[in-house]
Amino acid sequence: MNVIDTKLKGVKVIEPVAHGDNRGWFMETYNQEAFRAAGLDYTFVQDNQSYSAQKGILRGLHFQNNPWAQAKLVRCTQGAILDVAVDIRKGSETYLQYVAVELSAENKKQLLIPRGFAHGFVTLTQDVMVQYKVDNVYRRESDRGIRYDDPQIGVQWGVDQPILSQKDTSSPLLRDSDANFTVKVLVTGAGGQLGFDMLRKLRAEGYDCLGADRSDFDIVDYDWTRAFVKAYRPDIVVHCAAYTAVNQAESDAERCAEINVKGSENLARVCREIGAKMVYISTDYVYDGSGEKPFCPHDAPAPLSVYGKTKLDGERACAAQTDRLFVIRTSWVFGVNGNNFVKTMLKLGKERDCVRVVHDQIGSPTYTPDLADFIFYLMQSERYGTYHCTNEGYCSWYEFAREIFCLSGTDTRVEPIATADYPTPAVRPLNSRLDKQCLIECGYHALPAWQDALARYLREMNV
Repeated sequence: MNVIDTKLKGVKVIEPVAHGDNRGWFMETYNQEAFRAAGLDYTFVQDNQSYSAQKGILRGLHFQNNPWAQAKLVRCTQGAILDVAVDIRKGSETYLQYVAVELSAENKKQLLIPRGFAHGFVTLTQDVMVQYKVDNVYRRESDRGIRYDDPQIGVQWGVDQPILSQKDTSSPLLRDSDANFTVKVLVTGAGGQLGFDMLRKLRAEGYDCLGADRSDFDIVDYDWTRAFVKAYRPDIVVHCAAYTAVNQAESDAERCAEINVKGSENLARVCREIGAKMVYISTDYVYDGSGEKPFCPHDAPAPLSVYGKTKLDGERACAAQTDRLFVIRTSWVFGVNGNNFVKTMLKLGKERDCVRVVHDQIGSPTYTPDLADFIFYLMQSERYGTYHCTNEGYCSWYEFAREIFCLSGTDTRVEPIATADYPTPAVRPLNSRLDKQCLIECGYHALPAWQDALARYLREMNV
């Protein structure tokens, strides 16, 4: 059988091959082995059949809510129908789009409709027989419908006055329904600052999401990674997990590369296999920090540290595996979960009368909820590429520390020192300014100023 893609990911036209002679013909309408070979891993558990006596009968748009959602394999064995599938998964790049395919006894085509899509058809002839397989049994409590003429969707049925059931006549618009479909999102590094706030954002938006950390699977182990990811089968992977101990990486380069390069490559390889998008979180450390001009995404990277090199190599390893990739470079992150510069300063402010902080490294602090908002926006699109995302404005670590103490009402004095007076195993870029024009170009907006972000963070921390 031939499997033909449609504009909606996962919705397929299936064309069985009929073998005929003078007696008639024979064809396989379903073959589990052939389906799986084509990447269509479904287990159908129920067969349904409907009969429509008249031309112009419209049935739809129907679906079952989670957890009893159904995938369908639809064919018309008598007469002809216009069969329609509508993407009602929040977060999908094809949300509210539909495909319409003529299925008939003559053309023998079938339409495969995954879970997360509404389904309906209109009869094009008299005496129509439709048969379809489903991969979940019928549950009345989960049975749902939306208006066939929902203006948000705008299906062109080709019928001015369709014949409807009472149930379909009274179906709500999608905006008024309780449809509970979203794309599925896997977040690695769920215990970190960004992973925590990414999951918080997804859950607040009602998304089907799963957070994972090293206790769930080791990204360096490809087989383990593949088994875990394929079991959940996400539409999007937001890869926040990383080796981030910048100084330690200088003496632990092999392990740092295993996690940041090999582990990221493993995830990207699985994403390609299952057709998932991938968001890779990168860093300002991919640049050498020269000059004072903000670095643009297309500027040539030249990392100074093992950490920076492995993050750049991770970008490249992912890009070699999948073209459905977003790379987001950020800097100086802080959030409620995990350790960061703000927490360190608040702790030192309680212990000391004076702290010494470098004044010649310039960059932008980034509040992880603001970064998560942008990732959430971007992942719903197909604007693949490399982006810079930080809060607006630039400051030195010294200026950042002073603002922390000012907003928190701490009297600790901050003394500026040069980077040369504070040697560390890893060389830090002096210029971490990142140009964020790409945010505007992709239809988003500039993030709030870092001072505003810091104030919100301190309030969240009850400081």
